[in-house]
Amino acid sequence: MLTDYATAAEALALLKVRPQTLYAYVSRGWIRSVAQKGLKEKLYSREDLARVGRRQLARSGHGPVAASAMNWGEPIFATSITEITEQGPRYRGQLASDLVRSGVAFERVAELLWTGTLPAAATSTAVWPVPRPARALAGLTQTLAALDAGDNLLEAFAMVVLMLGMRRGPVAQRLQQGNTLAAAREIMQTLAGCCGFVGPAQAFQPLRKGQGLVDGLMQSLAMAPTDGNREALRAVLILMADHELPPGTLSARVVASTGGTLHSCLASALCATSGVDVGRMYGRVEDFLGRPQGRSVLVRRAHKLHAAGQRVPGFDHPLYPKGDPRATVLLDIARARSDGSRELRAIFGFLGDIRVSAGLLPRQELAVVVLCRALGLPRQAAAALFALGRTAGWVAHVQEQRAGGTLLRPRAQFVGRPAGH
Repeated sequence: MLTDYATAAEALALLKVRPQTLYAYVSRGWIRSVAQKGLKEKLYSREDLARVGRRQLARSGHGPVAASAMNWGEPIFATSITEITEQGPRYRGQLASDLVRSGVAFERVAELLWTGTLPAAATSTAVWPVPRPARALAGLTQTLAALDAGDNLLEAFAMVVLMLGMRRGPVAQRLQQGNTLAAAREIMQTLAGCCGFVGPAQAFQPLRKGQGLVDGLMQSLAMAPTDGNREALRAVLILMADHELPPGTLSARVVASTGGTLHSCLASALCATSGVDVGRMYGRVEDFLGRPQGRSVLVRRAHKLHAAGQRVPGFDHPLYPKGDPRATVLLDIARARSDGSRELRAIFGFLGDIRVSAGLLPRQELAVVVLCRALGLPRQAAAALFALGRTAGWVAHVQEQRAGGTLLRPRAQFVGRPAGH
């Protein structure tokens, strides 16, 4: 079985380079490495080794360049939405973490992504008009409740989004209406209500008149409407709003390039995000952390995974070799909310220990899970918050792709029937 990590000897053989070159790649942040407990030799990410290998191959022609670009490689789109920097994502030139610290409402950040301008506001609250839930949607949410939507929340979100679109009429009619942003606001308000499937009521909780998205979320998740809870949720939504071209965003752009409706684009993005390596990564982090576990247990568990050549879920983002800045912001909020919790003290102690012993740095998935635990939220809440926040960015990418007017249709290189088939 192929492991997540390679030994130094395996890495050198894969890349056909000298040790000095391998160490140079590591120092530049091109290849992630982890320390092994009690051993001097480090392990190297096979994913990164493969990516560097494709870069080497790309020098031989355009085909390898394109193949490399599809896996954390060279940029393939020009965009004016989000720039990835060492300080984290910048939305239309504004650092996401600065938007969190300045108290900007999430709705205003969404409008910034969509229009390129941060709407002026005298306060930190922005409220969109709340539509009346459609009768057809009420029937669908009842069906989802019977299907235990909480355990399949992202797929449930996709179904709801498609239903919202289909009740607006035929595809051609919806595309001619030109009300993308009004539809986007309705979708996000509805998804906030759908978060009630993971709350105590396990049912759709529509926003009330005059409620903002964050207040609607607190209602859906049965959270006390405190300033602390409000600020924590706002931070998650803003920091998750966009991140360049992960699978969900790319899926939304592909469907947009074919002339798909906003609802179809967002449903495809939600489905692409529902896989075990994206939206369900939060569940993998939950499984690793357990409930509750001591600090030393978590450290041993992490080293055991490394000894088996496997990754520890929720650590080391390829775009942030010095650490995911989004995780830093969210963990600081969680630490302030820990209130002496024994479980959270153990988790934060583990994070310090594993950074020293293995050089692992947390990424946003782990930070969102830890913050959700500090807020007392259920297991599925982390993925729900991620999807709701990211919807804002998907809408912006759909708009940008439509403006480009290009059909996204890459080519494949036929290599014959795989051995053993």
